[in-house]
Amino acid sequence: MDVSQQTSHVGMHTSTGNSGTLGATNMTTLVVGLGNHSMSGTRHNIGMAVADQLCKHLESNWKKDSECHGMIAMATLDENHKLILLKPRHFMNVNGKSVLKTVTKYNIPVTNIFLLHDDIDRPLGKYSIKEGGSAGGHNGVKSVINCLGTNNMLRLRFGIDRPTNPSAVPDYVLEKFTSTEKEVLPRLVDECVQLVLKRIQGQTVK
Repeated sequence: MDVSQQTSHVGMHTSTGNSGTLGATNMTTLVVGLGNHSMSGTRHNIGMAVADQLCKHLESNWKKDSECHGMIAMATLDENHKLILLKPRHFMNVNGKSVLKTVTKYNIPVTNIFLLHDDIDRPLGKYSIKEGGSAGGHNGVKSVINCLGTNNMLRLRFGIDRPTNPSAVPDYVLEKFTSTEKEVLPRLVDECVQLVLKRIQGQTVK
């Protein structure tokens, strides 16, 4: 697991009343599991799987929020950090609409957003945190960047591997994990949950 620190500053369309960077005190972080809301268990929805496990770990519960066009869960990490978890109810390529609705409703600075998503350019079992940078061909990330007008946010990239045949990619990401892959997923998802929490609390991750 590696951590990349690359930041790009562009225009933002959101309010920054809840100021601060991740790891600061008295702040609220929006953690977004990207995916297709109706396709649970697929490779493309691994970000939502991590969000589900994070919600469980924090002993919170999902509730439908029509205003945000998604499922929302609230949690207090510690006396200094509050979390809002989001699973958009749009398709992946328009997840950004739900993110924009949520940051507007809860007055979340873009720098306090943490995206969780799949990464086809990494083998299964490899994950990393990236700050800023391009969408790398990921339509969900691209949608968020386009809707918010910035890429200045944290992202957990969860490797799902790439099929040998490039033309198989669209079907591959929408397929469920194999039985062999499912054996290692719980451990990997748990590790990602702990990594996200440490990063939010400002702890050094290696």
